[in-house]
Amino acid sequence: MRLLGGELLKLVKRPATWITLGIFLGILVLLFVAVGASYNTMATAPGVQGGAEARTAIRSLLTFPGAYASVASFVGSIGGLFAIVFGASAAGSDWGWGMVKVAVSRGESRTRYALAKLAAVLLLLVPAVVLAAVVGFVAVAVAASIAGLGLAGIGDPGIVGSLPSLAARTWLALCEQAGIGFAIATLARSQIAGLGVGIGIYFVESFAAGFWPEWVRYLPFTVVSSLLREPGAIGGGVDVGGSASQLARSTIDQPTALVLVLAYLVASALISAVALERAEITG
Repeated sequence: MRLLGGELLKLVKRPATWITLGIFLGILVLLFVAVGASYNTMATAPGVQGGAEARTAIRSLLTFPGAYASVASFVGSIGGLFAIVFGASAAGSDWGWGMVKVAVSRGESRTRYALAKLAAVLLLLVPAVVLAAVVGFVAVAVAASIAGLGLAGIGDPGIVGSLPSLAARTWLALCEQAGIGFAIATLARSQIAGLGVGIGIYFVESFAAGFWPEWVRYLPFTVVSSLLREPGAIGGGVDVGGSASQLARSTIDQPTALVLVLAYLVASALISAVALERAEITG
């Protein structure tokens, strides 16, 4: 607990933690407000192709109760990039500052040190998810008002009761992605490597989904969308862009997605611990 408390305090005091969160929340607000502002424009702009389909997609994003799933989807996907950044920064910066060498020289267990740091990263994602959800819901409400869609369904008891489960799955999605960034940075002993490789894999996987959806759906960043999607329930599983058939081929059932997300997270923790145990630290 002493080591975990120290790691939590260290991360909270880092400006990078707050800058990363602030940039993400700003992008979240801008995205929803921009979508809401474009809704009425699509109806009047001359020469717009697929305007009706685009308006239908926007309504599914901004109309409650489906908007709750919209926020979770954006937090789990776009927020995943920032989770990678956060995890890689937490693991990689200590190598540059020599903190790993200090910890090892004073007799700390390498495995305990790696796991405590990763646990601190995951725990700080809890308030981040709560704050992102609140900001996202407010941004959706503002965007829906701009689009003239109203807020009907925002307080549906059945939907509101399922929000804790949705929030927990969103947190797990971010934990998995932060863990991957953390593991890569620990292996490479570099914050920049963790950022570059982690984000690179994210985009390569997204690109490959258009060609091999049946295989890519089991990979770490794609499986997150299956974890957060509930067809026929919150949000109806609607995604903006992509055909329905492609979406079906790139989706797995939610229990399998949950198992895979947890497996990737555990694998990241084990890789980080083993990498630190085997690292040659001199001086």
